[in-house]
Amino acid sequence: MMRQLFFVLALAFVLCGQAGTAEKGDLKSGPQAGDNLPGPFYPLVAHSGEPDLVGKKIDFSEKYGQSPVVLVFAREITNPLTTLVKKLDAEVAKRKSAKLRAIVVSLSDDYALEMSLKDYGKKKAIKHVNLAIMEPDGARPYKLSKEADVTVVMYKRKKVEANHAFKKGELNEKGVETILADVPKITSDK
Repeated sequence: MMRQLFFVLALAFVLCGQAGTAEKGDLKSGPQAGDNLPGPFYPLVAHSGEPDLVGKKIDFSEKYGQSPVVLVFAREITNPLTTLVKKLDAEVAKRKSAKLRAIVVSLSDDYALEMSLKDYGKKKAIKHVNLAIMEPDGARPYKLSKEADVTVVMYKRKKVEANHAFKKGELNEKGVETILADVPKITSDK
């Protein structure tokens, strides 16, 4: 009887521990802090502060080289994502001397979204964040989780300094602030 009770209690602790872990948002998507960027990928640019990029497939890892970059992969445009884009736009403008760059890649096979992103960028007055589109799987070497609605990879000198992944509906104001709090990791001279 005692063995059974002990087994049941041990099992309950294990299951509670796993449930607690799942609630903390331990979703892994994309390269993690300490990893090097896995290589090039070529999203189609729909909106950019650099008009010569619009309508072209650009490898931003090559284009921005050693610069600090906030790279966002998103499966849909939501209000929290819009908040993040607008705040990133302000951060890039504020940190011009650090050469901070930001790219939001919409993961979709609906290339009509290209026009929507153009309109979105104009309507929201986005001046410093590149908006692009690519197939739903994203850049395969980046190993984006299908469970992740939003994946944020922050890197400098092609080395990942921070990563944030959010399931559908999880990106909120607190998540946006957490992402922005990591910008100094890629803009400082360390």
